Amino acid sequence: MEQSEIYTETIMNMILDAIDDIIILHDSAHTVIWMNRAGEKAFGMSVDEVIGMKCYELFGNTTSCSDCVVNASNVGSRVNSIKRRIIPGSEIQCDCSAIPYYKNGKLELVVQHLCPVCPMVKPAQP
Repeated sequence: MEQSEIYTETIMNMILDAIDDIIILHDSAHTVIWMNRAGEKAFGMSVDEVIGMKCYELFGNTTSCSDCVVNASNVGSRVNSIKRRIIPGSEIQCDCSAIPYYKNGKLELVVQHLCPVCPMVKPAQP
């Protein structure tokens, strides 16, 4: 790997670790290959614990989400629909968008962006 590639990767990791939104990368087999620090906080697991897990396991499921872009029949399209997900063991709801990355016509990885949704404040009872 060239020095410029390492420098770019280092800077990108620093930027993605500094944001509050959760970023997860997984491959076409749903295996998590990277997660930022916001994901550690939200899921209560270290990056080392998460890498190698299936992304759907993070959400307490035994199979992939039915609406996952990996399962999409329209391979090659840029799917970016937003779905609501709840982080297990918490009341944290997130809007989740998944962006597939294709290389040579083949799905290489998926970038999941989870943006926590502010809970609605219930009005006080009289």
